[in-house]
Amino acid sequence: MDEKIYWLALNFINISYQKLQKLFNELKNIEEIFKLDTKKLVEFGLSKNIAEKIKRWEELPLKEEIKYIENEGINILTIKDPNYPFLLKEIYDPPILFYFKGNINFNNIIPIAIVGTRTPSVYGIKMAEKFAFELSQFGFTIVSGLARGIDTAAHTGALRANGKTIGIMGSGFKNFYPPENRKLGKDIIKNGAVITEYPSFTLPEKYNFPKRNRIISGLCKGVIIIEAGPKSGALITANFALEQGRDVFALPGRVDTLYSKGTNQLLKEGAILIENTNDILEALNIKVKEQKQTKKKIETLTEEEKLIIKILEQPLNVDEILSISKIEPKILLSLLTQLHMKGLIEELPGKIYRKK
Repeated sequence: MDEKIYWLALNFINISYQKLQKLFNELKNIEEIFKLDTKKLVEFGLSKNIAEKIKRWEELPLKEEIKYIENEGINILTIKDPNYPFLLKEIYDPPILFYFKGNINFNNIIPIAIVGTRTPSVYGIKMAEKFAFELSQFGFTIVSGLARGIDTAAHTGALRANGKTIGIMGSGFKNFYPPENRKLGKDIIKNGAVITEYPSFTLPEKYNFPKRNRIISGLCKGVIIIEAGPKSGALITANFALEQGRDVFALPGRVDTLYSKGTNQLLKEGAILIENTNDILEALNIKVKEQKQTKKKIETLTEEEKLIIKILEQPLNVDEILSISKIEPKILLSLLTQLHMKGLIEELPGKIYRKK
């Protein structure tokens, strides 16, 4: 029998990595676990409840699970697989396996997480997109939780930069959550991955998400918190990051808003204050020659974007840019926003733009 079914069974049963590792230290392969009697399993340190579930493993809905993942093109990566993310394997309680859709080498990326409140301000959304966009251009893979608000903005910023991004779900693939982000999830899969440790038919129960957050931080070199209330799930991610030895970055916010209470508290407790992308690069000791990076950015621009850069050798307002470029107003405003996010132009008072 394909050993995948045994891995899926143990994941359904929710055995911990520590307990599983103890079994592997004594047994030759995963199949032998299911040959042990209840008493022997308990002697290995498993609870009687878990031991009895292992003995009744054939009662689990594994046929339905396998049929679903095969029909949906879902991949399984176990902790014994050489492609399992080495950063995630370092944490105290890594998932014994995870399901994923996408096309990414988890050990050939520079992952960094961006998380925050589900109810952000316009400023929070703007900054989450900006950091994700710029970090993507420096080669980072943006990791977040696919939730509403800051998570969505982070994934979106990475995709706009044609960068890689990974979304971590708190439910199974059958119950994608939140449902309005299905389209975003499909876009992420094209140039990144959506992953979950939960069996496919798992509902998005409230208690799943705090547990999910340890994977967000565990996958990454650092976690950026942008707008988080005093009881925000993003703070749970930050705490996991600290326990896992990851850097925690926080964007300061207004003192009179609830969604800045959490980030400002993190700063009081020693999180790294960030105002721009360079703050993150310096903290992670990543040096990039600005001139070389700017040249690389320009080389990837569309013809319309290159035209705007050429026009803005001198400061011009929107009407003047419209008159010279002949680009449709709506398209021009979008292009100006993108060029500003890429750090190639700057906006001056009075809607005047110039090349940086």
